[in-house]
Amino acid sequence: MDCRIVTETELPQVMALWDYCFEKKDEPFYQWYFQEYCLQHNLVVGGFSEDDGHLQNMMHLNPYSILLRGQEERVPYIVGVATDPADRGRHLTEELLQSAFRLLRRKGCAFSLLMPAYAGIYQKYDFAFCYRKHVYEMPLDKLVVPVPSGNLWLRHYSSLEKELFEGLYAALAEGYNGLPIRTDFQWRKLLAVHQLEKMQAAVVYHGSEPRGYMFYHIEDKTFFIQELVALTPDAKWALLRYAGEHQSSADNFYWEAMEDDYTWLDFPEADRAGRVKPFMMARCFDAVQALQRYEVPEDCPDGQVTLLLQDELLKENNSLVTLIADTGSLYLEKAAGDADAVIPMGAFTQLYFGAFTFTQLVEAGKIRMRSYRPELAAFLDALFPRCVNFINEYY
Repeated sequence: MDCRIVTETELPQVMALWDYCFEKKDEPFYQWYFQEYCLQHNLVVGGFSEDDGHLQNMMHLNPYSILLRGQEERVPYIVGVATDPADRGRHLTEELLQSAFRLLRRKGCAFSLLMPAYAGIYQKYDFAFCYRKHVYEMPLDKLVVPVPSGNLWLRHYSSLEKELFEGLYAALAEGYNGLPIRTDFQWRKLLAVHQLEKMQAAVVYHGSEPRGYMFYHIEDKTFFIQELVALTPDAKWALLRYAGEHQSSADNFYWEAMEDDYTWLDFPEADRAGRVKPFMMARCFDAVQALQRYEVPEDCPDGQVTLLLQDELLKENNSLVTLIADTGSLYLEKAAGDADAVIPMGAFTQLYFGAFTFTQLVEAGKIRMRSYRPELAAFLDALFPRCVNFINEYY
């Protein structure tokens, strides 16, 4: 298979495969994506048959930057992974991923994001869940939240302008890790698709100051919250009570909230408390590069540890490395001999993103220590502290 960046000449094959696997060509998103975005703002890596040149599989690399442990990190978002139905069952995805990861390494990237339709396809390639959400799903009349205090009022918007939302979204950076940076372009893209999908918005104000917003739509008698951002609990309650006032047009309620949301604490019925949903996967394909720019947390003690970082897909991403934290800086040395811990690349990605601590990953069986040493585990927990991650991008 010949893996390469797709050109305009080959785009019709990409469009046909997308139509077969995802949105159809008469749907608004398909038309927007291929008229306004694809190849103009992203890259598509395709695997082409060496026999007749047809497109066997593809993946789309959409450019994003996220705030990862306080630093801006370019992280391509993989979407549109698809294989021609006649070529399925031949394990072609592995070769395509290898090609894409090597391309991205040359561009100075170390991680990618991916939202799986079925995680099992990607877990064997060391993609791992780094984001999760708290999902609420219930009859709309069971949504019970406190009455907000203060001089709050709401306004509905059917025309979406980024100035209404960007300041509130930017405030999330104070409390959340892995947050996508929404530039003017990213806001235009997001809101253009929201408008195509007939998304509505509500903004809650205190006096003249916005305190929160909610993107939502009503479909099949269900009130779906697409995104809710609130600076205070009262602002969140005001938006949720607004949702609850739609019982004439919706019977049910669905919201994928942030993982640390505690709205359920006020529910009178415990079985409405919701569930955890793994949401977004990530994958490191250049661990050494990522560690070279890692900033040691302020309260991390000095220490050192030797790690064997394993990558079965990408041989050049395997390394035996000693990490030395000394007076607030991190140093890397090539190591020899035995490692203190063996970390597969999926677990390393979760550790770096702060999705789980080192100790949690050991307890989950994702990391193996040569011998358990509490002081070593405590050092790595301090070097890679747990974070609360949030992302709400879908393409």
